[in-house]
Amino acid sequence: MKDEFRYERILNIIDLIMTMQSNTLGVSLKEIQESYNVSRRTAQRMKDIVMSLYPQVKELQTNSKVKRWGFKGKPVNLFNFNSDDITNLENIKELCKINNLSDKISVLNKVIESIKSANNPNLTTLENDIEAMMECEGYAVRQGADFNVDNKILSAIRMAIKSMKKLQFDYQAKDYFNLNEKNIAGYRIQKGLKPKKTINAEPLGILYGERHYLIAKNDGKIKQYLLHRISDIKVLDEYFTPDSDFNLKEWTNSSFGIFHDNVINVKLKFKKEIADDVIKYNFHPTQQIKQQKNGTVIVTFTSSGTKSILWNIFKWGVNVEIIAPKSLKEQYKNYLKDVYDLYLI
Repeated sequence: MKDEFRYERILNIIDLIMTMQSNTLGVSLKEIQESYNVSRRTAQRMKDIVMSLYPQVKELQTNSKVKRWGFKGKPVNLFNFNSDDITNLENIKELCKINNLSDKISVLNKVIESIKSANNPNLTTLENDIEAMMECEGYAVRQGADFNVDNKILSAIRMAIKSMKKLQFDYQAKDYFNLNEKNIAGYRIQKGLKPKKTINAEPLGILYGERHYLIAKNDGKIKQYLLHRISDIKVLDEYFTPDSDFNLKEWTNSSFGIFHDNVINVKLKFKKEIADDVIKYNFHPTQQIKQQKNGTVIVTFTSSGTKSILWNIFKWGVNVEIIAPKSLKEQYKNYLKDVYDLYLI
């Protein structure tokens, strides 16, 4: 997830460089905000990055009262991009495919074609080098369902967010058995899908992960909607006032994965045999990792999303022990017992 965000920021910076160079009037902070769906602070940071990379980027003198920035003097030499750079961009395309981020691929294609066109005299050599490297690089197979999201849905959501208008769409949610029926560790078991329901909501953001979600406010509550279960979406001609107290990053960091429930203080102890892996592992934004004198590693973090926490603990096998909270330890014991009972003859 972190890599995906980093790659997207890199692409946005490259695209901003080319936009600044191709537009004689340059760009304003508001235009950067709207083009890349970012906050004013992020737009300012993006502009500053380009200015630090290219001294010829200056504030332009125009008749407008709005400040604009663009290239003065020598343009950017895209010959500085070599076959390694383009191979990295091609690899990012593959990563986008694996993570169902098809809307990013068109942006990548635009960047790659622009770089290739600038390198036209050396294009044959460049493409041969890229092809050779692509044959030697790849990604391990990632387990998980393949959820295709229509780009029209993403475009409608982004348009609604930028214009601060409400969305209307049909949504088909999952249906579950009652919690009192036997299931693993108290988790709900799916029956199937409910009938489609028309939703009117205030869009707050898009969250990318193993599955992609629309985060929106509906009936005064913040809810999440799987993008691949959304259909017949349209932007309503009805404005809303954004929730000033909502911050997508903070909301995301308050959970382990996508699930939101009661916040707990987690404390885990890992065996010294896997200390190197644990120290480099990203559990949660609030994590504190400390290696003990005996070689074991203590990991603490504060989060909701108990289901995701238990799933992550399970993958460490016998190398991890839950120290706190007691409720999490009991849930994990019940989970292991139900799994064990499943295989008893």
